Amino acid sequence: MADLADDDTTDRHSAAGGPREEQILQALVRLESGLRRRPDLGRSSTRSTTTLVEGLRCVSREGGHVVASDLGPALGGDDTGPTPSALLRAALGSCLAMGYRLRAARHGIPVDSIEVQVETDSAIGGMLDPDSPFPPGCIEIRYRAEIESPAPVEDIERLIDDADRLSPVLDALSRTNRVIRVARVATNVGGGC
Repeated sequence: MADLADDDTTDRHSAAGGPREEQILQALVRLESGLRRRPDLGRSSTRSTTTLVEGLRCVSREGGHVVASDLGPALGGDDTGPTPSALLRAALGSCLAMGYRLRAARHGIPVDSIEVQVETDSAIGGMLDPDSPFPPGCIEIRYRAEIESPAPVEDIERLIDDADRLSPVLDALSRTNRVIRVARVATNVGGGC
């Protein structure tokens, strides 16, 4: 299992407790207090914009963040970034890992490390063949959470259950969502004689 200390953005002290732990807890307490006063707090719409830049390479922007994606050569891409499916797995894995960390901070449970492995099954025929018996997306999604902690196993299991129940990405993948498409087609019509 990967140690949180391997990440350049954190240190061993912040993984197990200390100032970083207090910062996470204070943010949660502040948000929970605000939600009690104003139940609609935090309700919002967010947007990212994705542009196809070259070949199959895409650049997605949201706020000050930029994420590149591409497909591999087998599908005509140049493999210059993760695939959309890899980003989906990363989104679920990070959402779950962050949720476990947030719940641990909220309940004062010490955590030494957290690792989430996400695995998907899919069939390329579902994406390429309209008559395929397979869906274009995932056939199955599996994840494995590994948490190292000196806390009792029952506490960690409750923490995982709570965090899974509150995970926005797990919810989005587990529940049928209403999806609305708006398409605008622009044509380049030359204005000559």
